[in-house]
Amino acid sequence: MYYKFLNKYSFNARIFLLISFMTALSTGAFTMLFGIVVLQLGRSEGFLGEILAIGLLATGAFSLPVGILADLWGKKRTLLLALGFTGAGLLGQATLPLGNLTLGFSILFGTGQAMLGVVTLPILMENSVPKNQTQLFSLNFAITMVAQVLGSLIAGKAPDLVSSQRALIGFALLQVIAFGIALFWLMEKKVCLKIQPSLWYNLKNYSKLLSTSELVKNVFIYNALIGFGAGLVIPFFNIFLTQRLKAPTIMVGIVMSVSQVGMALAGLLAPFLILKLGKVKSVVFSQLLSIPFLLMIALPQSLWVVILSFLLRSALMNMSNPISSSFTMEITPIKQRATITSLIGMSQNLSRAGSATIGGWLMEKTNYSVPYFVTAILYLFASIYYKRAFTPREQELSSVKRIE
Repeated sequence: MYYKFLNKYSFNARIFLLISFMTALSTGAFTMLFGIVVLQLGRSEGFLGEILAIGLLATGAFSLPVGILADLWGKKRTLLLALGFTGAGLLGQATLPLGNLTLGFSILFGTGQAMLGVVTLPILMENSVPKNQTQLFSLNFAITMVAQVLGSLIAGKAPDLVSSQRALIGFALLQVIAFGIALFWLMEKKVCLKIQPSLWYNLKNYSKLLSTSELVKNVFIYNALIGFGAGLVIPFFNIFLTQRLKAPTIMVGIVMSVSQVGMALAGLLAPFLILKLGKVKSVVFSQLLSIPFLLMIALPQSLWVVILSFLLRSALMNMSNPISSSFTMEITPIKQRATITSLIGMSQNLSRAGSATIGGWLMEKTNYSVPYFVTAILYLFASIYYKRAFTPREQELSSVKRIE
């Protein structure tokens, strides 16, 4: 299904999927190894939490401004700037001693991630037709997961072959390769507008939309709940395995890789789940089903029970990502999609930034289990909120399609 589906898309669409693969491979490998290196150099979980938090804070804080500027710059120019920032941010963290400069380059990386997040969904929408949008979103999601699998495997083995610093530099340079691919091969679709909007015009429209839209409120609250819960635990799971369960680095790499495979497969299965339940129910079902496995990680268990629970939780929770992304774009007017995309990035990453700091502090001052219980409660509330907020929108959309 997906092989034939991919061939139906343009060269431009396939190039963007390649760029997604390269950036995910680089970021996944770097993130997996960097957290372990920070602790090996004698820094605390709290300091690692600060590095993660400030990068996420930059991603969230710059999401809306970047959304405004992307409408003026164009998607390709924004993408190139994003890849330049992420590459420079990772190279700075890899080559300089840990300290204030590390935090500065984390901000640079976070800003690049904000730009990348803003342009990804609109580019996918431009290169798909309505009946195939969910499949393309799922395919892009699966490709990034597979790339992170390879990144985690390479990161787990790399310290046995070269120094950790050289490995981190190599991972960062993959962003430079992705920049070259985007620069020379990616073609931007031209959109003809009667009036070219100014920066002030965009600012006024954004301000009006943020203050009056019910959709904006619902998207912000839901993604903030999910982001806050994820930030408490996801950035620290490799540390959880090595520090609490004494797992070797190579095993951590394998576990993270297998989890990405599970998420990729779950993402590819998402369109089939939609056929049975619809989009909103599919999101709620997969998220609620993941919560028991999240709790099993927090409870005292053997290493293999924790690993199995983590794999199942990751697959179920992330199955909802391409579904919710596609559905959000579907119910959003075309002229507001960049705004909503940047809002999603802002709400998720600002909440993750705050919770990453809290998560690191909780693990340092209490124990590694507490953040998992808090995350379970947040995911439960987010699932209930999503069903109540978006079921009417799905019903309205279905009614319109039946009329057409």
